[in-house]
Amino acid sequence: MPGEKEFNTFYEKELESLLVPLEAERKKIKKQGVTGFIFLGVAAVFFIFAVTETGTPAVVAAVAAFVTAIVFFVLFGLRKNKFTRNFKGIIVNRVIQFIDPSLKYNPRLSISKEDYMSSGLFVERPDRYTGDDYIEGMHGKTVFCFSELHTERQVNTDKSSHWETIFKGLFFIADFNKHFSGRTYVWREGRPQVNFLTRIFSSFASGLEKVKLESVEFEKRFTVYSSDQVEARYILTPSFMERVVRLQDRMGEEVSLSFVNTNIYVAIPIREALFEPSVFSANDFSRVEDFRTTLQIVYDIIDELKLNQRLWTKE
Repeated sequence: MPGEKEFNTFYEKELESLLVPLEAERKKIKKQGVTGFIFLGVAAVFFIFAVTETGTPAVVAAVAAFVTAIVFFVLFGLRKNKFTRNFKGIIVNRVIQFIDPSLKYNPRLSISKEDYMSSGLFVERPDRYTGDDYIEGMHGKTVFCFSELHTERQVNTDKSSHWETIFKGLFFIADFNKHFSGRTYVWREGRPQVNFLTRIFSSFASGLEKVKLESVEFEKRFTVYSSDQVEARYILTPSFMERVVRLQDRMGEEVSLSFVNTNIYVAIPIREALFEPSVFSANDFSRVEDFRTTLQIVYDIIDELKLNQRLWTKE
């Protein structure tokens, strides 16, 4: 992967000039959004005035301001979506191709729901599943793919209904170069997906047992369940557990992994959108650098876990 110096040169020679017209468009879109908020504020003021003073002119003015605000917000949304598509096609795609021309990028695709569920990292089937910025390729000998995902459950009560996030962040899949006879899951300590309810109501927990490992530090951080205790210890060697601990130190406490079929799955919660341009602030070098950093995270997973060393062979 190109270093910071090479990336700085690439930015100055190829991206900086391309960002100028995009920045001009961004400012126009921002102005449209701000105007919409202003009209919405005006509508709120007139509505309050109409309620307290019961004045017909105030009601008319409030409705007019509210309708105007809606128009501005609709136009803002349309222009923002078009701007995002153009930005990804012009800037993000160039960044990805500079880092590795063999990478395939599709901003509209994501990891499939089937792969997400196959990972077993989140047992609950989401009521709403969205994602974008799908990238696939090969780093060294390791075939991988990843995308941003946002999965949610709908929570209904007697008085209201709302959405709760199950997972939001980077979801990564790579070939582990081994056919697993069982299923092994590594969840953050205190957050296992296997509990009393899943054992009763879900077939997912069938055959899964908690794995006792030798690393005290690893067991402080993670809870491991597997359908094959011997295979789980075969995968989670002392050196591999050390690498997972280092990966968690880099990525954050919520990192979870699983080993199913021939794949390793890694879920890393990230609040910010990964490859999205900003509309309300400048998309300067620091923002473009974030795109490179996201790809660095993926390569760090492969390198930190030493997936390219082919410590195992497929049978």
